[in-house]
Amino acid sequence: MRLTKKNSALFYLIPVTLLTATLLFCSIHALRIYLPQRRDENSLASLRQEIITEVVTDRFQPYVNPYKAVMAQNGDFACWLKIPDSIIDYPVMKTSEKDPEYYLRRGFDKKYSYAGCLFIGGGCNLDSDSFIIYGHNLDADIMFGELDLYADPSYALKHRQIQIGTPTEARTYRVFAAFQTRISDKDDGSFKYYEQIGSLDEPAYRDTVAQIRAMSMIDLADAPQYPAQLLLLSTCSYHTKNGRFVVAAYRVNND
Repeated sequence: MRLTKKNSALFYLIPVTLLTATLLFCSIHALRIYLPQRRDENSLASLRQEIITEVVTDRFQPYVNPYKAVMAQNGDFACWLKIPDSIIDYPVMKTSEKDPEYYLRRGFDKKYSYAGCLFIGGGCNLDSDSFIIYGHNLDADIMFGELDLYADPSYALKHRQIQIGTPTEARTYRVFAAFQTRISDKDDGSFKYYEQIGSLDEPAYRDTVAQIRAMSMIDLADAPQYPAQLLLLSTCSYHTKNGRFVVAAYRVNND
């Protein structure tokens, strides 16, 4: 059966129209994600400018809270997390145990944000023996978008220092492991790093450190000794369903 000119035109027009509509939909969807991310980044850049960046080197000099302006804008602010020579330079939020993931899809201004904010997980806080900070792993390389670079030993060696500033003190942490894992609801005996937070007695602490080091993708010489505080940075990983990538560190300036 021969196609008429009219039918022939329709034959080509339909897929072209569908393709155009698909591209338009994808573009609009991408802009809905990208533009709010840029807005959030601009807002966070303004916050960074408000922070006093002078470091007090004299241990007898009183600590000056550089986050007063940030705290005035949002009372959920817990600390500022910075990994030198990386994109990770963000406020970290902490909410009540009733809604610990409040900032999963909310920006610092509490409005909807695809990128969300970094936040301290439920069951722990800045003073816990072990605490965890969650953040999204995004292609736009914001939030924890560069965290999985710690899978490279050379990168890890150059970025072992993690800085955390709180309203009362400046802290330094040292990376000792990085590993891939997954979230599991089953009681399958697997190591659930997200449960090894809060208060840890010495046996639980040593077991947690041993399991983290055994899973680590990088081999770093030193390891934390009880009771040095543990810090876990967690983000999504796409190597498996419900995958996670975690960087583990310990506090080195407890004195």
